[in-house]
Amino acid sequence: MRYRVPSAEAPRYIIAGGKGRATLLLNPSTGATAASMTLLELQSGGEVPEHVHDSSAEILYIQEGAAEMTVSGEKVRVGKGDAVYIPAGAKHSARVVSAESFKAVQVYAGPGPELRFTHGTRENPPNGR
Repeated sequence: MRYRVPSAEAPRYIIAGGKGRATLLLNPSTGATAASMTLLELQSGGEVPEHVHDSSAEILYIQEGAAEMTVSGEKVRVGKGDAVYIPAGAKHSARVVSAESFKAVQVYAGPGPELRFTHGTRENPPNGR
């Protein structure tokens, strides 16, 4: 169990067709079994296609930028300082609409969905390899 994970040591993956990255801070591999935490970064125009997490709620805290999200068919614009709750089973998508990059802390209550990011290229291999 790790109580502290420095972001520089956390695995970081290229996502969204090269328009973003996901830094996996907390998840079952660090001992966090009830939830996971990811730092999500997307460039202007970056998109997350519609998808669903059947058994995990998603929580976002927007640190920078703005995005247009669709959650269960409802469009909502989110920006710096906003918190977003997406219940388990809700279809959702996002598109960055700000000129600047979008950054958010992403939490899954019920970890697992963050593992999809590991299908991307790892930007910072362990031990510099």
